[in-house]
Formats: sequence, structure tokens, C-alpha cells
Amino acid sequence: MEKSVEKTDLRERIVTTASRLFKAQGVKQVRMDDVARELSVSKKTLYELFADKEELLLEVVKVISMGFHHNVKEIICSSANVLEQIFMLYKRVIEHCSKVNPLFFIELIRYPKVQAYFEEVHTRHADCTKKWLQMGVEQGLLRDDVNYEVFLRQDGFQIDKLLINPEVRKYPAKVIYDSIVLVMLRGLATDKGLEIIKQWK
Repeated sequence: MEKSVEKTDLRERIVTTASRLFKAQGVKQVRMDDVARELSVSKKTLYELFADKEELLLEVVKVISMGFHHNVKEIICSSANVLEQIFMLYKRVIEHCSKVNPLFFIELIRYPKVQAYFEEVHTRHADCTKKWLQMGVEQGLLRDDVNYEVFLRQDGFQIDKLLINPEVRKYPAKVIYDSIVLVMLRGLATDKGLEIIKQWK
């Protein structure tokens, strides 16, 4: 039992350390040797818990994703309406991503298992996101003449697709927010929703 707990604890510490290194230096720059050295463990021990760097990276991405969805639930519970929730969500995501080395996002596309995981998550949460947007329609804040299923299928609200684009990442977070997020929301908003957007702007 104790060995199992120790193994779980070490696994968590490895993921935490790898996450910090990946975010600071990018994925390619960080070797498994670097993670092992940072934790003062042998590379053999590292490979007993993670088959390769992609498996470790996938676990890092899963932890980040779980944290993101925890933030979503927290925001939904504490916000007055759907538009406010969207504003707060994007604000938090962009603030977080602005502290991460752009290479981290750009290099994720090189790992098939990570990309497959992103697609799985997007598919799994598509219905929830659609219901969320429908709530905005019911609140009179989002237009009722938009096919939100089509909107979501063309990557609506997938900020990660923007952040891996080096041409986008060269701009400050506020510019990305104002030029992309606000423009998108204005297109979806009703007159009542536009008033809320003006207040937030």
C-alpha cells in the first residue's frame, strides 16, 4: 500500500515538474533526462512510470485540461449570465496562456496522441457547450438565428487553435482578446447582449 502511495506521489511530482519545464521552455527543448535530473530520480525510474515523452506530455495536457474544466464550472457557478461567463473564461485562459512559452502550444501539434485527446475532449463537451450557448439565447443575450451546431463544428470557442498559431501568438493577450474574442461575441450577441459587451469593454 505504501509503495503504491509513493508511486502515485512520484508520478504526480513528475507531471508537475514536466508541466513547469514544458511551459517554460517548450516541449522539444525538454528531455526526459532534464525531468529526471530536476527531480533527482533515475531515468529508469522515470521510464517505469511513463513509456516515453509523449505519454508524459499527454498526462501534463490532461491535468491542464482538468484544471481548465474546473475553472469553467467555477465561473459558471459565480457568474450572472452566459456572456459574463464567456468573458471571464476567455480572460482567464488568455492570461494563463500569456505566461507560457509559445513553443509549448505550437509543438503540441507534433504529438498524435495529444491531438487525439484534444479532439476527444472537444467531441465530448460539444453537447454541453451547445446547451450553454442555448442558455444565452434563452437569456436574450445571444441571437436565436445562429446555428450553434455549425458554429461549434467550425471551431467556435476553440481558443487553443488560435494560440498554437505563431502569427497570432506574437501579439499581446489583450490584442488577441479584443481582435478575435470581442469581434466573435459581437457577431453572436443580441442588442441586449451588446450592451453587456460595451460594459465589459
